[in-house]
Amino acid sequence: MLSDEILARQVLQGEAAAFEELVDRYKNPVFAIVYRILGQYQEAEDITQDVFISVYQKLYQFDPNKKFRPWIQRIAVNASITALRKKKKIVNLSFDEGLGKDIDPYLPAHIPDPQTEFEKSELRQEINNALLSLNEGYRVLIILRYQMDLDNKEIADILGVSRENVEVRLHRARKALRRIVIQQWSERGISHELPASH
Repeated sequence: MLSDEILARQVLQGEAAAFEELVDRYKNPVFAIVYRILGQYQEAEDITQDVFISVYQKLYQFDPNKKFRPWIQRIAVNASITALRKKKKIVNLSFDEGLGKDIDPYLPAHIPDPQTEFEKSELRQEINNALLSLNEGYRVLIILRYQMDLDNKEIADILGVSRENVEVRLHRARKALRRIVIQQWSERGISHELPASH
């Protein structure tokens, strides 16, 4: 199987089939990033199409000596942030609904305790709501790290910053998210203990 980088080179040489192959390889990963950041299925589909148009138009800027994956992921993240800034209104980020099996394949291996599941679901919703209040930069970091399960090096490659920078910003993002969740709870008169962020 040809590498992404070779396919990118072939696209620049005018081979349409090579671009189709790249789209096939990346349509689900790109959609997953966009959907997680925007939280709306239809909009995520539209932005995903925009990402591939952008990839096609900007491919001449791609350095084939580097990896293709972080490059296309960066375009997806930037397109999502741009879409968020255009809207600047409340978005319903329901990360666990509407995702296809090839995007979100996590299924419980055992029958869970309903009360525990309810509490987990409630906490997940609290965190999703708190994410709405974070600035775009922090929100993207949290999503890439904890919902897309990328490591700090992968995130650094996508964002074009150092790994140390990602670690510092992630630490700040977690603290900011934690503050918002605790604030939401105190406004509703709920006393909860959250584990300290590291």
